[in-house]
Amino acid sequence: MDAVSSLPSLNELLRQNPNLNPQKFSPKLNSESQLAGGLSSPSAVPLIDKTTSVDRVTAPGFADMFQKFVKGVDYKKKVSAKETQDLILGRSDNIHEAVVKSEEAKVAFNLMIEVRNKLVDSYKELMRMQV
Repeated sequence: MDAVSSLPSLNELLRQNPNLNPQKFSPKLNSESQLAGGLSSPSAVPLIDKTTSVDRVTAPGFADMFQKFVKGVDYKKKVSAKETQDLILGRSDNIHEAVVKSEEAKVAFNLMIEVRNKLVDSYKELMRMQV
């Protein structure tokens, strides 16, 4: 038996799931297909209305994401330096907080270095590929 012929038809899917009611998506369907409870002809397929504007959420690009990552690492380094300076100058007596901030900055910096190394390795691999 062919895999495509074993798939249910569009009308069967519409009958099984009431949330897929074609009337809900397009009021421009002809009255025949609306009365039949499904789509009877290819011309009755709901069309996307391109006249209305749609607000789309766009994901940040890789450069933006990496820039935020580097700024975050820099911020952690600055916070660590401030906590250490406050501890040395006697403005703070919280040694634990200074050590924790220092370790956070160290781990974030090491992660950034590893990500950079992976990017450089990936770039070198791409350059070795033959087209």
